[in-house]
Amino acid sequence: MIHFGIIGGGSIFSPELIDLLTKELDVFGELDIKFMDIDKPRQAVVGGLCERIIDNQGDRISDLIHISYVDTYEEAIAGSDYILIQFRVGGEDARIADELLGKKYKIPFVETVSVCGIATYLRSYPEVEKIAALINELAPDAWVLNFANPAELIAESFSRLGVRHVVGVCNASTRLLMDLREQMGFPQDADLYMNWRGLNHLTVIDSFRVNGEEKMSTILSKIGDYETDKIPFPAEMCRRFGFLPNQYFQYYYLKRDIIAKEQKAENVRSQIVKEINAKLLKQYEKTSEVPADLTKRGGSGYSKTVVEVILSLHTGDRKVHYIVTQNKGSITELPYDSFVEAPCVVDKNAVMPIACEKLPDIAAPLIRTMKAFETKLIEAALEQDLNKLYGSMMIHPLLGSHDLVNPLMAEILEKNKSYLPGGLI
Repeated sequence: MIHFGIIGGGSIFSPELIDLLTKELDVFGELDIKFMDIDKPRQAVVGGLCERIIDNQGDRISDLIHISYVDTYEEAIAGSDYILIQFRVGGEDARIADELLGKKYKIPFVETVSVCGIATYLRSYPEVEKIAALINELAPDAWVLNFANPAELIAESFSRLGVRHVVGVCNASTRLLMDLREQMGFPQDADLYMNWRGLNHLTVIDSFRVNGEEKMSTILSKIGDYETDKIPFPAEMCRRFGFLPNQYFQYYYLKRDIIAKEQKAENVRSQIVKEINAKLLKQYEKTSEVPADLTKRGGSGYSKTVVEVILSLHTGDRKVHYIVTQNKGSITELPYDSFVEAPCVVDKNAVMPIACEKLPDIAAPLIRTMKAFETKLIEAALEQDLNKLYGSMMIHPLLGSHDLVNPLMAEILEKNKSYLPGGLI
């Protein structure tokens, strides 16, 4: 029997995860799944749908998947083979407060960008520290798959705190592959490989091979302006670059447009997400399958990525996955022991990043700067050092001015003081 501990079991994406796991039982066999969430009413709604998804697939499936609910990190972690981290410390309201702060200071923002990424990480770090200590004590051989944002910062923090097996998981590569396969008419059974590398939410692709044949120039020639939410750029910009930037590059490369849109918008993205989640939870109370409306949430597809990585870890099929892991020289321009997002061969109980081509000259300076920011921010949390927090924000290319950083840092700390240990206040 394989044991899963899911921290943040009330996530809107848990039913998608369970649905996908039921389809792989011929490989996995019997599964024991423990959900842990501090929001009990939400966990009850989400868990109820998960149970109905299982029950509706017949006695064979019901006999192989066992769901239980626990109240503590210890119970979720003890004896687990796979520990999934999908919490949001502070919930939806804290995310809204982060984005409103970004709007107030007229800086580009979204869940992991600028003020939002900093505040979310600072709220999450004390919990990461507790969970890491328990993993080291109760399940040191477990694989930790983190898809709580900011995914790279949290995964690297787990590693620095001694957790041996940890990767970060993001759905961006999965969704882009699906989009390009459909838009470009690549065959469903084609072997697709892209040299997706950089940082989480800051990757680039300048090679895309279909059955070994290079297709990057074709992709760049065919894309239109602001093609999709995965390629939200002027086509000319991408063609001049010679690469496809991750969608989050828009907050840096289209900064003025983004600020104008954010200032004009009646609601920030997180307020819209809260409304979508409320409607989904209403549907969850009545349905017995994953609603199609889940695709309106930017995180849809995370579970597909997670299950595919776990399948490789379990079977040793040596498939390539695009995940957040320790660099180990795969991207030579970034520190060896830092975490990056890169293509990895995943074998049985092993993740091996593939040696990558150098980053494009245009993108490399920004990616290196953002890695320096991340490193300093992690140090600030590990050492409870206010000066390092200030230093990380001064490095950040969307901040980097004392007259902005000083008051913004003070507001982040004040608004989140109930989540932060005393050393940062």
